[in-house]
Amino acid sequence: MPMLKKLKPKNEKELHSIIEKEIDALEEGLELLKHEFGFRKGTPDFLCVDSGGRLVIIEVKLQEDENILFQALRYYNEIDNERYAIAKMFSDKNVDPEEHPRILLVAEKFSDDLRRLSTLVVPEIELYEYTALCTSDGKQGICYHSASLPKIEEIPTKPLTIDDLKDYITKEPLKPLFDKLIEEVKNIGEGIEKYATQGYVGFKYKGRQIAWLGPQRKSFDIGVVIIDESAHVVDYESTRIETGNENYTDIIEKIKKCFEKIGGKAK
Repeated sequence: MPMLKKLKPKNEKELHSIIEKEIDALEEGLELLKHEFGFRKGTPDFLCVDSGGRLVIIEVKLQEDENILFQALRYYNEIDNERYAIAKMFSDKNVDPEEHPRILLVAEKFSDDLRRLSTLVVPEIELYEYTALCTSDGKQGICYHSASLPKIEEIPTKPLTIDDLKDYITKEPLKPLFDKLIEEVKNIGEGIEKYATQGYVGFKYKGRQIAWLGPQRKSFDIGVVIIDESAHVVDYESTRIETGNENYTDIIEKIKKCFEKIGGKAK
């Protein structure tokens, strides 16, 4: 009987290959529609349909990466809008366009912050941590377990402060830049409010979120809500700050445009 050993995939391409060969190991009845199906706003890792006919968006990370949630929500927004066209494209797969898609996130590990954030967004997020395996004769496989989510009553009712969020960053040189960007976004125009949640510093104008700063241990993300001329949300975009030397001018300009499209007057 072959012995099983834990396998460390060299990169996401290898991990994708293992997952694709045994897609129904993630969920019985899951059927692959397309690996890396390109859309205008990006390329979801796997687009599937479940046994009940619902589209399933699967986003995969080799290791812990908190950006996975924003990526998946970006893809969800477009796929949800195009679900009738997708059902027609895969007419032999019994896709039910009346049902909204599901989101499954797969990674080696999920942080506590991401687990909490996953309980606070709509649509519902399902988290699966993986272990890749291989036999002594070189055959590869994978197994999953559902990552436990905190119960609503376990989530602290008192939000963290902005200083708490900044202190989550362990890379000390990034903290002054975190403060600087908070002020830079706040000063784009009158009426922009900053606020702290359990996972990020948010910015809103007239009650609508326009941007966020999401701290991680050795980096942080600066993100913007992309809206169209009718002020409808069409996308989310972010830039990761890891060294402090990154060019974030483009994101600041997009935050400014978002602010102006909902009636703000930039300085």
